[in-house]
Amino acid sequence: MAKLATEASSKTINVETRFTAVIDLWLAEFRRKVERGERAAKSLYDYEDSAEQIRKLMGELTCGEADNAGLADETLKAIRDSAAKSNRSKRGAGYAAAKRAKTVLTGICGLAVRHGAMTSNPAKSAEAIEQSGDREDVRALEPGERLDFLTKLRAWCERKAGGSARGGVRMAVWLDLPDTAEAMLATGGRPGEILAATGSGVDSSARTVLLDHHLVRIERVGLVRKPRRKGGGEAVEPMYPSWAASMFARRKLAAGEGPLFPTWNGEWTDPSNFQKRFRQACDQIGYEWVAARMLRHTVGTHIVDVGGTNEDAADQLGNTPEIVERNYRRKRRTSPENAAKLESLLGG
Repeated sequence: MAKLATEASSKTINVETRFTAVIDLWLAEFRRKVERGERAAKSLYDYEDSAEQIRKLMGELTCGEADNAGLADETLKAIRDSAAKSNRSKRGAGYAAAKRAKTVLTGICGLAVRHGAMTSNPAKSAEAIEQSGDREDVRALEPGERLDFLTKLRAWCERKAGGSARGGVRMAVWLDLPDTAEAMLATGGRPGEILAATGSGVDSSARTVLLDHHLVRIERVGLVRKPRRKGGGEAVEPMYPSWAASMFARRKLAAGEGPLFPTWNGEWTDPSNFQKRFRQACDQIGYEWVAARMLRHTVGTHIVDVGGTNEDAADQLGNTPEIVERNYRRKRRTSPENAAKLESLLGG
C-alpha cells in the first residue's frame, strides 16, 4: 500500500512503476495542454475513454513488463475487436477505436521512455491496424434521389411540426431540419459547421456563407462554439448554388447577427440533437440508409461526377484531394468516356 501511495503521488517513474500510474501522469499532462489551448477539450474526452480501455488491459503491469511490442499489439487488437462486436457500434468502429487507442498508447509509452521507465516505445512497433474488412464504403445520394429526398424530408417535417398541439414553439426545430440539410447539400459543410454559421456570415449578393467555427458538445463543459472548422481546418467561404439562394436569404433576414439555424429560444443548435432528428426523419421517409455525413459525400461525389476534379471538390469541402478521394466521394459506377474509348478495343 505504501508503494502504491508513492506511485500515485510522485511524478518519478521507473521500470518498477505500475503502468496505471503512467497513464494518470499522461492524462494530467494532456489536461494541462487543453487548459493552455494547445489541444481540444473534445480530444481529452475521447482520449480518457481510450486510456481507460488500456488501463483495464495493461494497468496492473510494471513499465518493464509493459515494454513489449507484442503485448501492445494484443492490446490494440483486443480494443478493436471489442468495439467492433458492440451492439451499439457502427461499421468501422473497431478500426476507429484501435486507431485512437494507438495514439493514446503511443503517448503514454513515450512519457515512460522520456523518464527512463521504458527502453523503447512498444506502441510504435505494434502491427498496423488494418481498416479493410470493417471500413465503410463512401455512400452518397444518387442524382435521382436528391430532390426526392429533400422534398420528402420537408413534407414530413412540416407534418411533424404541425401535428403536435403540445409542442408549441419548440416544434419549430422540425421546420429547421430541411433547411439545415439543404444548406449542407449546397455547401458541403459538416453539421457542426453549418449550425455554427451566423446571419452576418451570409453574403446574399455573392452567394457565399462563411464557415469559420464549429459546434461541439464537451463532457462536463456543454455546447461550445469553437473557432476554425472541425479538426482545426482553415475557414472556408463556399459559394452556394442559386437553388439555395432563397433559403439562405430568408435565414439571413431572420438571424440578423445571430445563429443562422437557432433553437426555438435563439441559442445554438446542438449537432447531436440535429443528428437524432435527422435520423428519425430519414427512417420515416424511406431513406433509412442515409446519415447526415452522406450529404457531404453527395457534394464531393457530384462535383467529380459532372466533370470536376478531386481538387475542385477539395476546394469546396475544405480538404485535400487525397482526403476527398478516400472519404468524401464514392467511386464512379459508370464512365461514358471510358465506354467510348472501349468502342475501338476490338478494332472497330
